[in-house]
Amino acid sequence: MIDEKLDVQPTVETQVNEPTTEQTEIDELRAQVAEFEVLKAQLAEQEATQKAEIFAQKVEQSGVKDFDKLQPFLDATKLEGDALDELLDILQGMKPKPAPIGTATNGGNGGQKTSQETILANAEAVAKRTGSAEDIAAFSGLKQKIKQFGGRR
Repeated sequence: MIDEKLDVQPTVETQVNEPTTEQTEIDELRAQVAEFEVLKAQLAEQEATQKAEIFAQKVEQSGVKDFDKLQPFLDATKLEGDALDELLDILQGMKPKPAPIGTATNGGNGGQKTSQETILANAEAVAKRTGSAEDIAAFSGLKQKIKQFGGRR
C-alpha cells in the first residue's frame, strides 16, 4: 500500500509541473500580445503623424488661407489623396477674385449701368428717335425725378 501511494505522488507532481509550464507559456503569449498592441498603437500614431504632415504640405502648396478654421470640422485621417485634392480645388475656387485696377471699391457696380440709367437711356433714345413732345416731356420728367432722388444726371 505504501508503494501505491508513492506511485501516485510522482504523477501528481508531474501534473502540477505541467500546468506551471503551460501557465508560463500563456503568460509569455499574453506579454507578446500586449507588446504587439503597443507596437500597433505606435505604428498607427506614426501613420497619423505622417498623414497630417502630408495634409499640411498640400494645404500650404495649394495656397488656401485660414484652413485651420475649417480643420475642426474635418477628419483629416479619413481624407485620402483624391478627396483632399478635390476639397482643396473647391476651396481655391471659392477665393474672392481681386478687383481689377480702376474699378469702384465701395459699393460700385463695376461700370454696369443701373436700372435707372438704363430706363433713362431708353427714354432718351425714344425721345430722340420720335421727336414727339410727349416723349421729350416723359424723358425730361424722368430725368428730374432721378436727379431729385439721387441720380447721376
